[in-house]
Amino acid sequence: MHVDTSAVKRHRVPAFAGPTSFVTALIGLLGATVLHAAPVKTEHAEVELIAEKTALVVGGKNSIGLSIKHAPHWHTYWKNPGDSGYPTKVTWQLPEGYGVGEFDWPTPKRLATGPIVNFGYEGEVLLPLNVSVPASAKPGERITLKGKAEWLVCKDVCIPEEGDVAVTLPVAESGKDVSSGAAAARFTAARAAQPGDASAWKATLFAAPNAARDAWLDITAPAGAGKLVALDAFPVQEQVSDPSVQQVYRTERGYAVKIKLVDGAKLAEGFPVLLAATGAAVGSKGESSGTTLATVSTASFTLPAGATAMTAVAAATGATAGRTDLTFWSALALAFVGGMILNLMPCVFPVLSLKILSFAQHSAHSAAGTRRMRQHGVFYAVGVVLSFLALAGALLALKSAGSAIGWGFQLQNPGVVWALAVIFFLIGLNLMGAFEVGQLAPSSLLSMQAKHPGVDAFFAGVLAVIAASPCTAPFMGAALGFALTQSAAAALAVFAALGLGMALPYVLLAWFPKWLDRLPRPGPWMVTFKQVLAFPMFVTVVWLVWVLSLQAGADGAAIGLLGLVGLAFGAWLIGSMRPSVRWAGVAAALVAAVLAWPAGELAQTATTAPAGKSSTAQWQAWDPALVAKLNGEGKPVFVDFTAAWCVSCQANKRLVLTRAEIEQAFAAKNVTLMRADWTNRDERITQALAAMGRSGVPVYVLHAPGKPAQLLPELLTTGIVKEALAKL
Repeated sequence: MHVDTSAVKRHRVPAFAGPTSFVTALIGLLGATVLHAAPVKTEHAEVELIAEKTALVVGGKNSIGLSIKHAPHWHTYWKNPGDSGYPTKVTWQLPEGYGVGEFDWPTPKRLATGPIVNFGYEGEVLLPLNVSVPASAKPGERITLKGKAEWLVCKDVCIPEEGDVAVTLPVAESGKDVSSGAAAARFTAARAAQPGDASAWKATLFAAPNAARDAWLDITAPAGAGKLVALDAFPVQEQVSDPSVQQVYRTERGYAVKIKLVDGAKLAEGFPVLLAATGAAVGSKGESSGTTLATVSTASFTLPAGATAMTAVAAATGATAGRTDLTFWSALALAFVGGMILNLMPCVFPVLSLKILSFAQHSAHSAAGTRRMRQHGVFYAVGVVLSFLALAGALLALKSAGSAIGWGFQLQNPGVVWALAVIFFLIGLNLMGAFEVGQLAPSSLLSMQAKHPGVDAFFAGVLAVIAASPCTAPFMGAALGFALTQSAAAALAVFAALGLGMALPYVLLAWFPKWLDRLPRPGPWMVTFKQVLAFPMFVTVVWLVWVLSLQAGADGAAIGLLGLVGLAFGAWLIGSMRPSVRWAGVAAALVAAVLAWPAGELAQTATTAPAGKSSTAQWQAWDPALVAKLNGEGKPVFVDFTAAWCVSCQANKRLVLTRAEIEQAFAAKNVTLMRADWTNRDERITQALAAMGRSGVPVYVLHAPGKPAQLLPELLTTGIVKEALAKL
C-alpha cells in the first residue's frame, strides 16, 4: 500500500482533539488517500496501476497508468509489436458507469533480436489511460479501478506474464481542484513521449507493382522545418510491412522512407504511420515524434528526384535493395546447384583427397567392387544430407531462442576450430602411416566395420559437411538466406537440397565409374599416394591454427601448436608395436587435446585483427552510421563482410581485392573501403546479413550515393568489381 504523504500533511489532526474529533479526522484522511494494490513483481518486470492525481473528478479529465519497470535488457511491446509478440493489455473490472479508454502509447523503440525486429519498450515505461466518471458518482465515495494485466516480456526468450492490478481513489465533486499525486511527473514524461501534432507534415505511400512488394513513403516537410538528424517510421497497422527492411532518404521535398510490404497485406484506409523524428520541430513538440496519415497511391517505384541516403534505421547496411526475391522451388534449385559447386570450393579439397583415396581402394574392376563402390556412394550421400539437416536444425533452434547466428556459426567458437584442427591433424598423421586405427580398435569394432563398410563412407560425408561449412558457393547465399526466413520444414528442405547437390557428383561416380577404369589396381603405389594426400590435411591444420590465432590471440595459437605436438607424440607412441606403449600414446594424445582446449577461453580477451587486411589499401572497420553519412556526402562505400575461417573470403581477398589494379580502381572512384569482420560472433553483422537476405559470408556491398545498395556475387573477379565501379 502506498500512502500519499502530501495528502497526510494537508489533513493534520488538530492538537488536543478529543476521541470523536480524532476519529472524524482519521476518516477524512483515509478518504483522501490513494491506495495502490501491491505491484506485480516477476523476475523480468514490475507492473502496477498508478494514478496521476489524488482523486477522480466528476466530469473532469482523470488519468491512471500502467507502470512497467523492465529488468535490464528485457522489453514489452507497442500496439504494433513488429515481427512477433503482442501488445500489453488490461481486462477491466469496473464499477457501474465507469469507463477506461485505450492506452495512450508513447513512441516505441526499434528492438532487434537476430533477424527479428520488434517495436516496444525497455527500462521504465508508463502507459496512460483516461478514466470517465459518471455524473451519478457521489463525492467522497471510494472507487476501486481494477483489472487483469497481461504482457509478453522478452529478451533471448519470451515469457507471457499476467497479474491483477488495482488503484483505489476517492471521488471529488465537479470543478474541484485536485492536487497531483506522487507519480504526476511520470505522467508528464509519458505525455512528452507521445506523438505530437504532425498535421503540417504530408505523406503519400507509393506501392510498386512488383513481386517484391517494395514501397516508399514520400514525406513532405512543412515550410521552415529544419533538417532531421534521424527519422523512423512505425506503421500502426500490424503485419503490413517487414520491420527489418527500412531505408531513409533526404529528398528535395523532405524525406522518403523505403519499406517492404508483406505478402497479402491489406492496408487500412489512410494507413496511419508514427513518424519518430529527431533534430527538427515536429508540430509543437520540438525534438519528439509525430503522427501523420499517408494515403495509398499508384505510381512507378522510383525514389524522388535528388534522394540521398540519410540513415538506415533498421537494415544496418541499407542493402535491402539487393535482396533476392525467391520462391520455395527456386530456392531449392539454387541450393541444389550451389551444393554441386561446393565440391569445387577450396575448403572441400582435403575431403576430396579422401574421396580419391576411397576410389582407389575400392576399384570397380569386379562385380563385388562395383557393389562396394555403389554402397559407399549411397552411405556418403546419407552422411552429407543428414549432416546438413543436423546443422540446419541446430541453427534454427538457436535462432528461435534469440541467438543472432548464421551459416558457419560453429566456426565462430574457438573450441570448435581447435577440435577440427585435431581431427584433420590426426587424419594427416594416419595417412602418413604414423599410426593405424586398427591398432587400437577392438576386434568386434573391426568386424562390424568389415560387415558394414558403408560406415566409413557415412562419416566421410559428415566430415565433408564440416569442412564445407566455411565456404559459400555461388547461389548458396541467396538460397540459405531465404531458408532462414521460412518455416522450419521449408528451411530443412532447402538444406536437404544443398546436401543432395553436394553428394550427387560422388554418387554418380560411384554408380557409373567409367573413368575409374584408368586407375591401376590397388597395390604398393597406394602407400605413397596415401602419404601425399596427408599434406592437404596439414595445410588445413595450418589454416585452422591461423583462424585460432585471430580468435584467441597469439597465446591461444601457441597453446594450440603445443597441443598438436603432444598429439604427434601420442600418435608416434600409438604406432609402436607394444600394446602397453600404444595405450600410453592414447593417453598422451588425449591429455594434449584437453590441455590445449583453454586456447578457446582466451578469445574473450583477444583482440581480433581485421580478417584479410589489405597490404596497401586503407580498410577501416565497418560502421553503418558512417556508411550513411558518407553516402549523404556523395561518397561511395564498399563493404567486405568476411571472416578468417571463410576460405572463399580469403581467396577473393588474395586473388581480387588486393590486386593493384583493383586498389587503383577503388582509389580512382574515391571509394571508402570497410570490412565487417565476422570471425568472432557479432550480432550487428548477423543482423545486417539477415537484412540483405544472407546468412553467411562472403558478402560484398557497394553503396553508391542516391542509388540502391548493390550486392556483388560471392565469388569475385576483377571484371565484376570493375564493372560495378564503372557505374558510380
